[in-house]
Amino acid sequence: MIDAHSHLDHMPVGERGSALERARSAGIIALVVAGVDPPGWSVQRALVAPGVHHAFGLHPWVVAADPDGADACVDQLAVVLARAAPEAVALGEIGLDRLRGPLDAQKPSFRRQLALARERDLPVVLHVVRAHGHALEILRADGLPAAGGMVHGYGGSAESARTCLALGLHLSFGARASRRGDAALRIVPRDRLLIETDGPDPSTLPAVAARVAELRGESPAEVSGYTALNARRLFRLPPGILV
Repeated sequence: MIDAHSHLDHMPVGERGSALERARSAGIIALVVAGVDPPGWSVQRALVAPGVHHAFGLHPWVVAADPDGADACVDQLAVVLARAAPEAVALGEIGLDRLRGPLDAQKPSFRRQLALARERDLPVVLHVVRAHGHALEILRADGLPAAGGMVHGYGGSAESARTCLALGLHLSFGARASRRGDAALRIVPRDRLLIETDGPDPSTLPAVAARVAELRGESPAEVSGYTALNARRLFRLPPGILV
């Protein structure tokens, strides 16, 4: 299994080694740590271990909290990405979140980061909450990076899922259940589906695989296998497993 969206960096420093050991014992072979803000990017860059990969991005919650400071943060992100190559396997998490404030204040940063992803040929990791229409409008107008991307923790409708898929996006699902998200989960093709913990403990991923398998009428082994292949392909992960 591969955890396509984790926050291992939020685990206390002294507990990260044991968390990775639990993950390895649970069958997780790799994970992608999603970045959210400048202090977190520094923590991520110090978190180096086989099978641990990183995405760096400015989260819409951070943008919403300080729209005036977002441009400077995106400038800093560009520097981090230049220095972090090739450890950066994606740009994110970025996006729009209606629950955190006006979308108009979040859109400029979203668009700048999409442009940066296109420039650096990186897939994007999208955080979209109650703003799928707005996010999709921007993606259609500006263009998704050639490397593609994923919507993490997908909870939108099946209709929005079809639009995301038509744009070339992958959809990632976690432990959180919702009627709309579960309906969408059932219609995602195998080659576009990912699984994630969205948390600091990747060893909980088998429970996610089991839930996804039950909803899709598949076995946990099937889900674990094809979602791992999808993650390796999307993030262009090198060989290597957690140790």
